[in-house]
Amino acid sequence: MTVHRLTRATRALAVTALLLPAAVACGGTDGADASAAPSPTTASAAPADGRDTNPPEESPGSSAPTATEGATPFDPESVPVSDAPLGDFPYFSIPEGFENSETPSPVVPRGRVPFWTGDGLEWVEGKIYRSSIQAQGGKEFSAPELRAAVASAVTGSGGVRLTDSRIPADVTESIPRDVRVEYVDGFGDIYNNPVSTYVIRRSDRLIWIHLCSDSAGAGWLVAETSD
Repeated sequence: MTVHRLTRATRALAVTALLLPAAVACGGTDGADASAAPSPTTASAAPADGRDTNPPEESPGSSAPTATEGATPFDPESVPVSDAPLGDFPYFSIPEGFENSETPSPVVPRGRVPFWTGDGLEWVEGKIYRSSIQAQGGKEFSAPELRAAVASAVTGSGGVRLTDSRIPADVTESIPRDVRVEYVDGFGDIYNNPVSTYVIRRSDRLIWIHLCSDSAGAGWLVAETSD
């Protein structure tokens, strides 16, 4: 598997006038069709160490219990291995009551994208899915409802939440501009809102999930490492 570390003291890139409005929009034309994705897995897999992997929902911006508190850098061994049944990639569909109403985008067969761990960025190289999320059928968008649904699906499949926190501005700006543009739908508004990051550790790979929501919509990424 290929997971590369990007420290906080790395190069800072200026946020261009083109990129920032696009990121704030937390949506776009690059999402994936929810109807084409498999239904969320509901099987439960308890961690080997007995950790509660489905913590209660916190208010936006609060710090969630983490699997790697005090650990620098992130250690994949800190996440229990899950053998819970999963379908095909990206393994989780957009929760009921939400949708991606834009033109679907194909899964990137092999790409490279960073995930926030609460301590720094982990670059994940492999298959990547990204999508914007909106409320379905004129329903009012509820960020807490979406976060709770994603948390339930992911932790029910043996995933562990690494963080629910804001990415510092200098760390966000250290992400190369072309990456921020390419995955803007999946990143969501990471400039102004907290990010929830989950990891599912399989025997042969890591599956990463990123969710960033605001009062109007959200973006999410699913990526799995590959050799």
